[in-house]
Amino acid sequence: MLDLDTLRFVQACVGVLTFILVFFGTYLPSRAPYAGWWSLVVVASSLSTAMYGLTGASWGWLTDAVGHALAVLAAAFAWVAARSLRHLTTRPVAIAAAPVAVLVFSTLLPRHEGVLAGTLALLIGMAVMFGLAGAQLWNLASEHRRAPAGGAGVGTHHAVVSVALAASAMSLLYAIRAAVFLVLGPLDPWYVTWTGPAITTVVITLTMVVVTYSVTELSRFEISERWRRRAMRDDLTDLLHRTPFMEQGQAVLDAPHGGASYVVAADFDHFKQLNDAHGHAEGDRVLRAFGHACRALLAERDLACRLGGEEFALLLAETDADAALALTSEISAAVRRGSAPDQRAATISFGIVAARRGERLEDAMERADRALYEAKAAGRDRAVVHVDDLPQAGA
Repeated sequence: MLDLDTLRFVQACVGVLTFILVFFGTYLPSRAPYAGWWSLVVVASSLSTAMYGLTGASWGWLTDAVGHALAVLAAAFAWVAARSLRHLTTRPVAIAAAPVAVLVFSTLLPRHEGVLAGTLALLIGMAVMFGLAGAQLWNLASEHRRAPAGGAGVGTHHAVVSVALAASAMSLLYAIRAAVFLVLGPLDPWYVTWTGPAITTVVITLTMVVVTYSVTELSRFEISERWRRRAMRDDLTDLLHRTPFMEQGQAVLDAPHGGASYVVAADFDHFKQLNDAHGHAEGDRVLRAFGHACRALLAERDLACRLGGEEFALLLAETDADAALALTSEISAAVRRGSAPDQRAATISFGIVAARRGERLEDAMERADRALYEAKAAGRDRAVVHVDDLPQAGA
């Protein structure tokens, strides 16, 4: 096998080519977040390799620590890239947590002859971050298999699976390295030959090749999904538009098996007065707060829709009246908590009805509207529940 320095030189060359292809060939023309994050993966990984090349210097303890942190940062960027394909945002503190922890450990722990300080922290950090990236990609692959016709194509699915396999292989490799490091020690010949830096460098280089193959396909998928989501969802609240809500909701009601479903009609109270008193920006803010509360509180199979203006509809799959009533109370509380302390909190009225299996969703929504009108007539800022056409008032 080639010596470690030669392997790292080859990795650096592949990294430069990969960056050129990903950044200039895919990211700049498309501005796809996935391609942008993978460009950062390559940059961080290459800088890490460069830091390791300075190990013999008098201040090598610092370059080793920085190299470890950059390697884990590259893995963290891979995790964020995988999350971006699922339209999930990641806080900067979550990205920086593992690299900073590895940097601290690598700086404080003593160096031993032949072993870089903080190596175990590096191995654990890499295993965790690549494991998280692989989990996101396998979830995405599973979502593709369940998607209806017209979703991701075969090429996209194969690209997702290939990157998921690469991320999982990297996570497994670093987990095995950590285990062997603890059991046999870093100077054991078996560790050095089969799980040491040389074999890791080869795997990283091969992973870059896989990324180069997949990044264009996945970036194209990411952009098309972004436009599809914009066509299906309201820009302000990120909730479904009426048409996709009706189609997906009817499919839930038409399912042959499953528990009871509930349809909820929701409407802000005195919304025009809120806009007149505090401006449309405040009105938009409370609508966004409603959308955020729905996305945070609804279960995976539940649906939420902005019908228009300040009117909304929810479909709660496989639940009961008490749970539906409790959910509306939580949504109201979440919107209320977001109100400015110097103004009256926005309130919401709800109408809740049980939807029969096989019933037309439109009919259930009409009954929910009638329950909503009762809530308005009873004083607003409350929910009215109809179960088997028997109204039950709830605060």
